[in-house]
Amino acid sequence: MQKVKKGVIPAAGLGTRLYPMTEAQPKEMLPIGGRPMIYYAVLEAALSGLEQIYIVINQRKDSLRDYLEGGGLEKDLQQEGGGKRISHPHITFVDQPFPLGSGDAIYRTREMTGKEPFALMMPDFLLFGSPPALAQMIPFCQRFKQNIVGVLSLGAREARGFSNVGVVQATQLEQGIVEVHSFSGKSKEPLMLQEGERILKLAGRWILGPHFFSYLERIKGNKEEWDDATALQAMTHERKIIGKILEGQAFDVGNPLGYRAAKEEFSTLGDQIFPP
Repeated sequence: MQKVKKGVIPAAGLGTRLYPMTEAQPKEMLPIGGRPMIYYAVLEAALSGLEQIYIVINQRKDSLRDYLEGGGLEKDLQQEGGGKRISHPHITFVDQPFPLGSGDAIYRTREMTGKEPFALMMPDFLLFGSPPALAQMIPFCQRFKQNIVGVLSLGAREARGFSNVGVVQATQLEQGIVEVHSFSGKSKEPLMLQEGERILKLAGRWILGPHFFSYLERIKGNKEEWDDATALQAMTHERKIIGKILEGQAFDVGNPLGYRAAKEEFSTLGDQIFPP
């Protein structure tokens, strides 16, 4: 597999799980530690060596675009670097006029990512710790030359702040590495574990080959919403998927419980979630 240089960040969704907080501003602009959610995805991409990121947005997210290209991002990155500018990947905006699902959003980048592997980064996933999630995954992508996904090991306490999609069935290959055989789809039921129970769950980080777009094409039109999870499930059944169990404190900040937990955790960490 080639070097991972490109990333895709779907950011055109409605943020319904965080309503009414998202009534007045995009989900990706909700603050955590004084900086918007999207900042941490861009910073992670920078620290993981990406050169180009494609951010899928729509016209309802003017404040998001203004932050990313109007100086707000640059200012925050300079503060993060202690006055020294952190160079971030080149950002290209991709328009999704209508909220047709994450599958539609990702598919709009197919010609830009081309025949290279790319990182799929969901902006409502945060991992506090060093190195960042994507930087933990990339070396194993190069080693195994396979699709790779970030995986979380969750107990009852941590699981309360996560949605129940993406619970993994896997086989351990070595310490911290599993082969993913299947994962659960979306459900309205909350993720609840018994005391002492642990599960593996997908994180919002993938490194995918260009073949993924053929899986998106295959499932298009199956449902009202073109959901990337259905395509990822199909790919998991047919291809080898390596899971890297991520080290650090993880949060689903698209979930009200996870968002509040991340804000509380940040207050104990100082001003850096990816310490050197």
